[in-house]
Amino acid sequence: MMKEANENFPRNTLRQAELALQGWKELQKEVNVPNMSMDDFENKLSLAAEKLDLAEKLKVERSEAVKARNEALKDVWDLTKRIRNSAKATFGDSSEKIEKFGGKPSRKRGRRSADSY
Repeated sequence: MMKEANENFPRNTLRQAELALQGWKELQKEVNVPNMSMDDFENKLSLAAEKLDLAEKLKVERSEAVKARNEALKDVWDLTKRIRNSAKATFGDSSEKIEKFGGKPSRKRGRRSADSY
């Protein structure tokens, strides 16, 4: 799997750590790991698993929040367009009052005169 730009470790780090721990447990009498106990490694592995779970949970929550935000903004935009269309229907497309609703008055469309070219 590909690593993200800011990662200095493979995506399957926890799986590799679990395998290393399993091997260490099976062959602990034959392997000496300086300045580290098996308990320390297990604690670090457990903490990393918790952080991974938290990050995944937050990722799902963020995705749901973005979806809810987008739905809310779509509803507000639809209502905004409805209000502006009502203002245009009330005051006319070319009325300056449309600007008070955040819209722009429409210019009359017509043929350009020959001298405007």
